[in-house]
Amino acid sequence: MNAASWIDELPATLQPLGKWAATERLGGSTRLTQSRIDAFADATGDHNWIHVDPTRAQAGLPGGQTIAHGFLLLSLTVEDDVAALTGFPGIAHVLNYGLNKVRFLAPVPSGSEVRVRSRLLALEARNPGQWLLTQHKAVEVVPGGEVALVAEQLSLIVLTA
Repeated sequence: MNAASWIDELPATLQPLGKWAATERLGGSTRLTQSRIDAFADATGDHNWIHVDPTRAQAGLPGGQTIAHGFLLLSLTVEDDVAALTGFPGIAHVLNYGLNKVRFLAPVPSGSEVRVRSRLLALEARNPGQWLLTQHKAVEVVPGGEVALVAEQLSLIVLTA
């Protein structure tokens, strides 16, 4: 089935969302500064030296830099979707429904720029007025596109009554 035919089979309210989701999207770049990494460490309580101690990292890590938390990278996968998904007419709200198959593939040194690549895996009806959006997410290091993280992200789309 081609993309146009499955989109045409969606309720009219979801067709704009279907068209948006069917297109592979590449988000803007985000620089992972040491201050952002430190703030994430404070928020999560994960103060492992590999993240927050530049002096020790210089002596003890390949590349000599601290590295971003894997869960910081994972949190970036929702950033571009939040505004887009809640901006479609007919959508009351969007809920984070979970993750599948998360893998941290490469360390991301402090100061690196990353971007998120998103691709639709499924858009399925759940309960009446609810749809499950499953997307493949990849966090890439810029430039070069080395993939640091992959995950399947699930969002529950709740339609207005």
